[in-house]
Order: sequence, then C-alpha cells, then structure tokens
Amino acid sequence: MNNIVVYKDFEIHTTPLEILSIDPYCVNIELDDVSEKRFTIKASPYQAVRIVTIDCLSSMEYFNEYCFRDGIYHRHILEILESKWVEELRAGLADENAIFLDNAKHFVLPLQDIVIELIAENITVYTKI
Repeated sequence: MNNIVVYKDFEIHTTPLEILSIDPYCVNIELDDVSEKRFTIKASPYQAVRIVTIDCLSSMEYFNEYCFRDGIYHRHILEILESKWVEELRAGLADENAIFLDNAKHFVLPLQDIVIELIAENITVYTKI
C-alpha cells in the first residue's frame, strides 16, 4: 500500500487515550502524543469514517518505513495514496457530476487498540486547550 506520513513531527502515544466525536461537519479525535501532551485531530469536511480493531488488520496494511525506526514502531498519521476506498466511494456516487470527492484524501491513525480511517478533504492537528 502506497502511503506517506502526514506530520512527521507529530507522533501518537502508544496509549493515546483517544476520544472520538463525530458531527455532521467534522470528526474530532482527542489523544495524547508521545510526550503525553493532549492534542485534537480534526478532519473536515469528511465523507467517511471507518474504525477497526487492530487485531483485524495485518501489520503490513499500513506499512511506512518512517514508522519503523530504531527497532521500534512509531505511530504517525498516514495518508493512503491512490486509495481504493476513495475510488469505491466515487463509484457509488448518486450524482455522477458530484465533485466533493475530488479533493478527498484517505487518512489512517493507527492507535493502540483501533485503527481510525478517514476520508476527508483536510486534517489538522492542534494542541488541546
């Protein structure tokens, strides 16, 4: 699977204590980084959210060399390039002239027990106040 690390300077804690909230306009994921500082990740606008337990995925599903360094797996936000999921959503559009998926990206957050996948136009990370 072809992917890139979105924010190389932001690393998710091995026990991120995530809180997920979804409303019609955005997805917010509150979690800890490796220094135990609280952050919010906001995906907006979004088209789809998928949450899967880590036990149901192959460790190679979201492999990125940057995440495996110093003999340790480091958790980062990934963007899947040429996403099959985006293409599946595009193929199922009710309006063939719809353009809202044209700027959509497939993001992956590998957390401790779950993997959160998002199809969204933008993802931002900011400090929780």
